[in-house]
Amino acid sequence: MGQYVPESFTFQMGRELGELNQGRTSVAEYTMKFNELVRFSSVAAGALSERAKMNKYRYGLRGDIAHAVSLQN
Repeated sequence: MGQYVPESFTFQMGRELGELNQGRTSVAEYTMKFNELVRFSSVAAGALSERAKMNKYRYGLRGDIAHAVSLQN
């Protein structure tokens, strides 16, 4: 896939991923956007471990939801 996606696009997706948070969106919408950005960002090439992805996802959730997720770990 990497050979067909411009580097500037993957860089932009990585920036958006770094800034992503749930805000006022639903968990489903946040999850969909998160997965899209991970898939197309340059970090998807292996630079970000699974644990780092999980942490980024959790810390991007609204506080009350992130807390509930943390309690389940």
